[in-house]
Amino acid sequence: MAGLRLRIVTPHNELLDDSVDLVILPGSEGQLAVLPGHIPLVTTLKDGEIRADKGETRQRFRVGGGWAKVSSQQVIVLAREAESMDDKERPLSV
Repeated sequence: MAGLRLRIVTPHNELLDDSVDLVILPGSEGQLAVLPGHIPLVTTLKDGEIRADKGETRQRFRVGGGWAKVSSQQVIVLAREAESMDDKERPLSV
């Protein structure tokens, strides 16, 4: 499976710029799962959790609203506030 570039950016820093297999976003209308090849869209985000899976690891981020721009090979999250919920990447089985 081709990777999906995920960038999570706040007004203060860039939290992540990495290739992942799956992204789950807290869209304003509900959760949104994004895989490589997704149709392009722009959506607002509500406060919640972003999940990024890569191979056998999962990263989680708390987000305080913002926007996401999705294309077939990239997801850009422009968050008002965001922080990592993990000290490090965790295996998917956890």
